[in-house]
Amino acid sequence: MSLHWKILTQLADGNLHSGQKMAAQFGVTRSAIWKALKKLEEFDLLVDHQRGVGYRLLAGPLDLLTTDEILSDCGSVTAAKLGGLHLLREIPSTNQYLLDNQIRDAGAPMACFAEYQSAGRGRRGRSWHSPLGTNLYSSLAWPVRAAATDLAGLSLAVGVTVADVLSGLGVQRIGLKWPNDLLVDGQKLGGILIDLRGEANGVIWVVIGIGINVNMQSVADRVIDQPWISCLQLLGEPLSRNRLAGRLIEQLITAMEIFEKEGFSAFSQRWSSRDLLVGESIWVDMGGKKVTAVAKGVDATGALLVEYEGSTLALHSGEVTVRVAD
Repeated sequence: MSLHWKILTQLADGNLHSGQKMAAQFGVTRSAIWKALKKLEEFDLLVDHQRGVGYRLLAGPLDLLTTDEILSDCGSVTAAKLGGLHLLREIPSTNQYLLDNQIRDAGAPMACFAEYQSAGRGRRGRSWHSPLGTNLYSSLAWPVRAAATDLAGLSLAVGVTVADVLSGLGVQRIGLKWPNDLLVDGQKLGGILIDLRGEANGVIWVVIGIGINVNMQSVADRVIDQPWISCLQLLGEPLSRNRLAGRLIEQLITAMEIFEKEGFSAFSQRWSSRDLLVGESIWVDMGGKKVTAVAKGVDATGALLVEYEGSTLALHSGEVTVRVAD
C-alpha cells in the first residue's frame, strides 16, 4: 500500500493525527509525510494542519469501503452468486477494469468498486468527476446468452433499480431522464453507463457502470460543469457508502435475473412513474440534426417516443442526445 493510502486510512476517522507519530509508525521522514499529504489534494481531499498538533481531513471523516461491510449488506444469498468482488483504491474506470482484466475467464457475475477513478466515463465518452472516498463508483459484469438487441431498455431498468435502492435509504424525489440519468429538482444525482462485449463462445458480457453522488460537497463545483446534487445534501447527513454498495449489488442482481426473463416490460410501470421527460418539449440531436419534439414516454422496448411533425417516432439511446428545451 502506498504511503498516501496508509496516511488516508489513518485520517479517515476525521481526528487529528501527529505527523511525527505517523512518520515513526510508517518508518519514513516527516518530509515524506508532507509529500504524501500533498498527494491527497490531487484527489480533492483538503487536509487541515494545526501546528504542533497534527493533521486532519478538512471535510471530516471518510466512509471508506470494505469488502466485509459490502457483502454483509448485500446478504449471503446474493454474495454466493458473485464470482468476485473487487474493491480497488485508484483506477481509471471500474467498467474498463472489468472489461480488460476480469471477464475473459469469469463464469459468474463480478462486481467492482473504486475509491477513486482517474478516467471515469459517462455516456458518449464524457468524463465523470470521481473525488476520492466520497461518491460511489461501481460496475457489475453480467454474462448473458442473448443478442444485443434483446438488451434494449436495460439502462432504463437499471435506472429504476438504482432509484428504488436510494429511495429505500431515504433519498426521495428521484426522477429519471431518458436514457440514463438520475435527477432531483433538475440536478444530477447519478448516471449509468452500459458496455457490451461479445465472446467467441456466444456469451455477451454486460458491464453496468453506476456513478452516484453520495457525500460530495461544494468543493466539486470547480470541476463539474452542470447542476448536481448529492445524497448528503438531500438527507442532511452522510449516507453509508458501504450500505448503499451492498444494497445496490443485491438489487442489481435481482433486476438482471428478472430482465433476462421478462425484459423491460417488468420495469416499464416503475419507469413511467419517475419519467421526467414525458410531456416536455425537448431538443433532440439526431446525428447532428437538432430538432424540437415532444416526449411521449417510452415504448415496450424502452425506446423514447417523441411527437415530431405530426408523427410519433421511436428513438434509441445510441442514436440521439436529448435536452429539455428552454
